[in-house]
Amino acid sequence: MQRQHPHTQHGFISIEMMIGLIIIAIGIGLAVSRGAGLFGSSNISEEQSNLATLTTNTRALKGSNGYGTSGTNLVPSLIAVNGVPKNMSVVSGVLYNVYGGSVTVVSTGMGFTITSSSLPKDACIALATRAAKNEYEQTKINSGSAVSGEVTTVSATTACSSSANTITWTISS
Repeated sequence: MQRQHPHTQHGFISIEMMIGLIIIAIGIGLAVSRGAGLFGSSNISEEQSNLATLTTNTRALKGSNGYGTSGTNLVPSLIAVNGVPKNMSVVSGVLYNVYGGSVTVVSTGMGFTITSSSLPKDACIALATRAAKNEYEQTKINSGSAVSGEVTTVSATTACSSSANTITWTISS
């Protein structure tokens, strides 16, 4: 008489292993989706830092008669004195922000303006509300009116109305 052996599983992966792999896949999916949000926030922080560096380095260009004739492009001077942040692109004398939009720095005589274009809505709102917090600066979003001092989140949300926004900061220093 032959003995019968109980049948054992001959499959490649057990059900427990399959459940474990599904849980791991869900975890990786959540990590990737959250990582995309963190990357966007990182770009905003990087751009805010770029604006602060440009402002500081442009102030260093001021002479006894200000920044030169109103309308003078200050970017060539910033490039010459290594005043452009390392993580900003410079192509043929034009500055570009982390979103690929052009950035200009122009004299107003005794002050200057920094204009950053192609800002996505979230970056526009964040930069408009964080960058100008004192009475000596004005912020103009798209074709709206210039606002002196702090820009509220509510007004920035209304003004940053497109997927590619432009902000101009006027510094009177």
